[in-house]
Amino acid sequence: MNFLQKIKEKYKARDKRAIQKLCDKTLIAIVVFLAFYTIISFVSHFYGVGVIHTKSIDKDVFVYKKKIDENLNDTLIYFTLPVQTRYFDKGSSFGKYVKCQGGQTLKTKHLSYYCDGVFLGKAKNTDIKGKSVENFIFNGTIPYNQFFVMGTHERSFDSRYWGFVNKKDIKGVAIWAI
Repeated sequence: MNFLQKIKEKYKARDKRAIQKLCDKTLIAIVVFLAFYTIISFVSHFYGVGVIHTKSIDKDVFVYKKKIDENLNDTLIYFTLPVQTRYFDKGSSFGKYVKCQGGQTLKTKHLSYYCDGVFLGKAKNTDIKGKSVENFIFNGTIPYNQFFVMGTHERSFDSRYWGFVNKKDIKGVAIWAI
């Protein structure tokens, strides 16, 4: 065998090994991707990730469970805005704390809100730009599957201005937040 043929044979064998390695790596990558995709698909039926785009609560990102418990008082929920407003579109994603819920008594007195006699907070008459805002006024027992929600910031745009969140609009309940 001459010198050129030896080199040709050597590189041919090396190319076969390289192609085999590439095929093996590709197959492993496909298997890992499919396994990861399957796990994510399964988990996403039970959990989700919420992102808060405003500073109305003291959290920015949270993981939520999609199963909703009966008593949600003082829990952070992720939901879609039930009404169209001049600030946000109906269906926008929000995160707020449940402060009063179906079966409890909500009272409004001089823009102050009380749940079963406990002070929750006060509404503003104007927005941050000085424009007049409407306040949600309710005195009575909150209907079943309805929730009065509030943010932690004093200017939070919440149930004090647009009313209750229906259970059907809740995406989930936070289990971890930062």
